Parts: sequence; structure tokens; C-alpha cells
Amino acid sequence: MDEAAVEVLLAKQAISEVVGARYARALDWLDLDELKACFWPDAWVDYGFFQGDAHEWCDVIMPTEASSVHRFHYMFNIMIVVDGDRAEVESNGFAGSRRVEDGEAFQSFHGSRYLDVAERRDGEWRISERRVFLETTQKFASPDGPGGALVGLELISGVDTDHPLYRRMR
Repeated sequence: MDEAAVEVLLAKQAISEVVGARYARALDWLDLDELKACFWPDAWVDYGFFQGDAHEWCDVIMPTEASSVHRFHYMFNIMIVVDGDRAEVESNGFAGSRRVEDGEAFQSFHGSRYLDVAERRDGEWRISERRVFLETTQKFASPDGPGGALVGLELISGVDTDHPLYRRMR
């Protein structure tokens, strides 16, 4: 394998971590600093309900994420085309949350498509542009009762950076 091919593979791995694992993990653990670190300070985003500065979006979305009892985000099918210090990225996301409204627990699931531009600056890859399209959404009663979760598996709640299982990963 030649040096150029290795460079592309390293770039794809770094980009995949930013748009995938780091982004999702930051939302799951309510880690605002890590979420902002996925985007360049001058990054632009379009999430439908919000178009504009990516770091401002981070400030807007975090209270919404924190209002759920629990949340999860998965990013997958990450396709990346690297062209020097710029890359076109397309991925799919699946997210969900458990909330309580008027004493009733419910869960919602959302499937989205992400169209990103990532840029490498000073050797680091981050998102510089993002457009998100919602493809599916569902809402239904949550299995919060004693018989609702799988036997032996606890239905987790209260996950944030103060949780005893949280670890800084960078």
C-alpha cells in the first residue's frame, strides 16, 4: 500500500470518528465541549428547525437533549470521499429518547441522513458544513415499569458527564 493510500485511510478514520462516535457520544453524555469540538468554530449547520452557526446549535440542542430521561445516538453507513484537506461525507443516524410528560413515559425514535463537509486544519479533521434530513420518526409508550425492561438489564437514566460511568475519551 502506498503512502497516499495510507493517508486517505487515516483521514477517513479521523473523519468517521468525528461525524460518528464523537458526535453521538457527546450528545448521549451531554458533553457540550466535546460536541462543539466536532465542529469548526466557523461551521454552518442546517437541522431544519435551526440553520446557522454550529456552536450556537450546540447551545440550543443541549437543553433539549438534557430534558430527556435517557437518549441515544448511533451513526452508521459513513461514506467519505477525501480530496486533500476537504471531504464530502454522507451518513445515517438513528436516535432515540425516553421522556416523561404529564406523568406518562414515552419513547421516540428518529432516523436521519447527514450530508457533511469535513475539513482538515492544522492536522485535525472537524465538520465545517452539515445538512440533516429527517427520514422517519416514531413515538410510543415506554416500557418503564418493572416488567418493561429485559430481565437483568437496567433501563438507564440520568446519563451525563457527572455520571459515575462517564470517561473522558480524548
